[in-house]
Amino acid sequence: MGEFDLEKTASAKPASSSNDSGLVDTDASRLAEMGYTQDLNRNFSILSLIGIAFCMSNSWFGISASMITGINSGGTTLIIYGLLWITVVSMAVGSSLAELASAMPNAGGQYFWAHELAPRKWARFASYLTGWFGYAGAIFACSSVVLGLGQATVGMWKLGHPDL
Repeated sequence: MGEFDLEKTASAKPASSSNDSGLVDTDASRLAEMGYTQDLNRNFSILSLIGIAFCMSNSWFGISASMITGINSGGTTLIIYGLLWITVVSMAVGSSLAELASAMPNAGGQYFWAHELAPRKWARFASYLTGWFGYAGAIFACSSVVLGLGQATVGMWKLGHPDL
């Protein structure tokens, strides 16, 4: 791992740890090879993972807030084919991030991966830039949610007060 990785600890569990059924846990042994210990239980079902992903991505709000733009710009055709295209692109991005997360598990996420995958000369700069882009993305996401809520509130007010 990287020279600045402070989360790495000595493995307290043997690499051949087994779960309740007696089978060798390959995830725990892989983490032990990397110098990490598996501290949390992995007991999420597919339904709970979908629920967490849906809640974290604010899909319902993002779609509902952007419908007016799609209706004004291209109508039903743009909305239907746009959603299908965005679904394909989002699945590709999610698959690549899942592959990186399984290959190099770390709490740092993208800035850690940028440091590890960039050429040695540019690794620190790529990591720094990725961290700031992630921070800016979080700020802009929060701002867009607030903007959408404000627009929805004004729209509801105008329904009750058409002379506004």
